[in-house]
Order: sequence, then structure tokens, then C-alpha cells
Amino acid sequence: MTTTEPTADKRGTTLINHWQCGVPVTQGPVLTPFLLLLIGIAALGLALAAIRFFSPLGPFSGMNDVYAWGIWKTFNVMTLTALGSGPLALGMAAWVFNRQKLHVVMRTALVSGFLFYATGLIALGFDVGRPWNFYSALMPWRWNSESAMLEISICMPLYCAVFLSFEILPLILERVYYTGNERARVILCRVAPMVRKAYPFVIVGAYVIPLMHQSSLGGLLLLAGTKMNPLWQSPVLPLLYLVAAALCGFAFTILLLMIVCLRYSRDLDAGILAELANLLSGVCFVFLAVRLSDLIWREQLRTAFAFDRMSLLFLVESGLILIPALALRFQRIRETPRALLNMSALACLGGMLYRFIPTSIAYMPARSTAYFPSAPELVMAAGYIALGSVAFVLVINYFAVLPGEASAWNHTFRPFGWPRKAAESSPVMPDATGVTLERGI
Repeated sequence: MTTTEPTADKRGTTLINHWQCGVPVTQGPVLTPFLLLLIGIAALGLALAAIRFFSPLGPFSGMNDVYAWGIWKTFNVMTLTALGSGPLALGMAAWVFNRQKLHVVMRTALVSGFLFYATGLIALGFDVGRPWNFYSALMPWRWNSESAMLEISICMPLYCAVFLSFEILPLILERVYYTGNERARVILCRVAPMVRKAYPFVIVGAYVIPLMHQSSLGGLLLLAGTKMNPLWQSPVLPLLYLVAAALCGFAFTILLLMIVCLRYSRDLDAGILAELANLLSGVCFVFLAVRLSDLIWREQLRTAFAFDRMSLLFLVESGLILIPALALRFQRIRETPRALLNMSALACLGGMLYRFIPTSIAYMPARSTAYFPSAPELVMAAGYIALGSVAFVLVINYFAVLPGEASAWNHTFRPFGWPRKAAESSPVMPDATGVTLERGI
């Protein structure tokens, strides 16, 4: 990439990664009734979280000495970070296995992954008993080297704050470039070469770090020992948790792309969706093969078909992954939007269940004590999810996130702020799908 004068750089080639070109949403209102509902849920959850921050943990949680992990960890962190593994799954496929067409949808995966991790870390910050001591993670001389949480507590914030943040930096630079003044463009043209030179090194960390902490989440459960049902307690838990993260990453990216393209009247790229579906099917088969081999090796196959409560949970969870694994081998299913949407939703649900069941349902301590999340826990958990959803809607409306061809790039960005001009009074231009976009600036 060469530095050029802003006036000569009509498409902003000093800032845009052409392999990840996105087209901003500039049509339709931002503040919809559904978004207002999500904002209300997020505000309620954050208000309870603020109260929790200055009060004891007991009144806000159903946790006890036996069940020391509540829903904020088991769902918001252990489960939802699997859905946020789209950048890892797609990035490995695109960069390592040379599936280059996936670069087109990389931005959608990056933004969703960043928001899942960010909201998960927010939930974790309110969950820990002494959040004001979190700065100790920055001081190696204060680390507890015998703690299984050490690697997770370092890798997750590092991955979100450094590597994912760097990967979504072009979104911010592009907006500043096209909406800022001439001086800002000159500065960005000088900064961009340094950003691009650092990109290959960041990519390495962006894959190594999540590989570490996703497998460590599974390794953490090994400490439960015999307290966890043998259908889930296994020496290969780190590998299974990592493969489940890739499974959820592919499935959720397909699901998210199809939903947002429908919502904003974007054409679906059948070739890219079919590629993602093919990869999803392969990862599902890998997951099921590893799990079946593990059950046979540990002589637990009979337990899996005992048809008791835990066996039925295992069969439902495995069936939710097996159905899309088989169905997506057929080209007709991969190329049928409704079928692909349903199969990706099933795979998402199956992967989430595998990440959630071991920590919450299959965990059976010897003492007769049960855990069920309290009402404030459920509201706060929903609030964190709503917060991430609101942030995603705002980001795709104000930044170039959704996939688009290079020819569709029109330098159009929605201006910040809720007030909007009527479409009739603004110049318009079509995007790649023929949808008319309002020019925001």
C-alpha cells in the first residue's frame, strides 16, 4: 500500500482492506421500537449490575458454596463466547486454509465477536467478588500460577482489547477518512501504512490467543472430576470445547448474515453462504467423531444410550449437531435460504448446549444442593445480551460492516445522531443489490 494524497485517493485505498470491503447501512430508521425494547432491557440489566457492584453478591445470586459458578459465567462467558468465535473460525479458514472468498464477510464476524467478548467481560467484571482487584492481571508478580483461571483471565481481555480491537480498526479509520476534514485524511494516510505493516503480526496473535483460552475453558472443567456426569467429563474436553467454538462460530455467522441481509434488504451471496455451510458441516462431523471416539475409548457408549435424564440430554444435544452435519452435505440444502437458516440455528443451539450443560446441568456435586439463577441474575444476563445486540445494530448503521462488493462502495455514511432527513430531500445512489441508499454526507 502506498500513501497518496487524500484528494487523489477516491476510494480510500490507503485505509480499506479490499478483501474486507463493507457497505454501510444508510436506509431506514435506526431507532425502531424493537431497538428501544433492547435498550430498555440493557438499561435495566446495567442498573442492577451497578447496584450489585456496590453491594454483596448474595442478594443478587442463587449461588452457594457448592455451585460457585452462576449463569453469568456458565452462559454469558462459557457459552456466548462460543458464538463470538466467528473471527477465529472464519479467520483460520480464510487465512490458513486459503478460503479467500470468506474475507467478504469477515467484518460481520469480527464485529459480532468483539461485542460478544466485550459484553462477556463486562458480565465477568460484575460477577467476581472483588472486581477492584482485577488490575492484578497486569502484574505478573501477583499471578497465582496454580489457578486454572489465570490463562483465561489474561487471554480473554487481551484478545478483545488488543487483537479484535485492532482488526476492527479499519472500520473507524474509514469513517473518519470519509467524514472528516482534509487534515484528518492527511494524518490517516500517514498512519495507515504502519497499521498495515502490523496487520500480519496481529493476525498471528488473533488466532493463537483464542485457541488458548477456548481450550482452557474446557480444561477448567477437568477440575470438577467425578462431580460432572461421565458423558461430559473427558480428558479431551479442551479439544471438544475448541471444536465446539469453531462450530458455533460458523453457524452463528451464517445465522447473523441471513438475518441482517433480510432486515436491510441485502442480496444473499449464495456462494459464500454455501462455503460457510460446507465448512460448518465438516466441523460438525469432526466434533461428533471426536466425541464418539472418546465415549468408546472411555467405555461410556452404553451410558449414552441408557435413556435416562442425562442420556436424553446427550442425545438431544448430539442430534441438534448431527442433523445439520448431514443435511448440509446436500447442495440443495446449502443453496436454499430457509433450510440453511434452520440448519445453522440447530447447529448454534447444539453447540451452545454442549458448552452450557457441563457447567450447569451435568455438574452434580455430592452434596444435595441445587442452583437456579435468581431473578436479578436472569435480568442482568438478559441485559448483557441486549447491550451487545444494541451495540451491533448501531455499529452496522454507522460503519461499513455488512458485506458488499468493491464496486458498491459509495463513500456514504449515515451521520451520527438520531435526527434524520427525509429520503426525498437527499441524493440517493444504489448499492450492489440495487437497493437505493440515502446519502448521509
